[in-house]
Amino acid sequence: MKKNYTKEDALIYLDDLYKETNDDSLVDQEKRTKILELIENGCKITNLSVANLLSRLDFKPKDLTIEALEAFLAELRSIFWLRDNGFTKIVPHKAGKFVKSDFTANYKNKECVIEVFCLTQAHEQQKDLLLEIYKNFDPQYTGSKFGRDFISKANNKRKQLDSSNVKIKILLCVINYRCVNALNSDKEMQNHAKYLCNQLNWGDGYYVGLINKNGSGVIYPKIY
Repeated sequence: MKKNYTKEDALIYLDDLYKETNDDSLVDQEKRTKILELIENGCKITNLSVANLLSRLDFKPKDLTIEALEAFLAELRSIFWLRDNGFTKIVPHKAGKFVKSDFTANYKNKECVIEVFCLTQAHEQQKDLLLEIYKNFDPQYTGSKFGRDFISKANNKRKQLDSSNVKIKILLCVINYRCVNALNSDKEMQNHAKYLCNQLNWGDGYYVGLINKNGSGVIYPKIY
């Protein structure tokens, strides 16, 4: 399997994905340019070459699904969110035979491990057919697909966080659900992060971050 990926490989991947899905957004020049800029700036933040960065992220050019693209972009967005929220020495890790987190980073000279997952548009909460509105996207509501999907994926990700003995373990969820991003203020997202963290009940040292597809987000509890 090729590992020395280039920016051109990323563009070829978008072409192949378009042929498979007929998603017109994949041939939108502005979007393609934005993805290349994310890769270039991700390299600057992590001090890695394009080939090294792509090999360490969830870049799977043979997986021609929109979900695979969203997962890859979620890790890229996480790099920027970490940088913008005061984290330094951000290092992505290759997937391998040993279980480990997606990233390590420092926060105020404290070492952290970070595991990322994405809730994709393909599985977002559907509209009520009669009322034509999204129902129960708030994770505190019974029947919230957002809440169920988060808890299910979070529990599957815990082993990656627990592969390290560091004291700060952060679970970052990139949310591509349009209804959640559009219908929640920052304060509401903070409340969701608090609720979901309490529902997980993993104890001290575990943190929940929620990031929207535009890169802004929240974390609970606050890291000191």
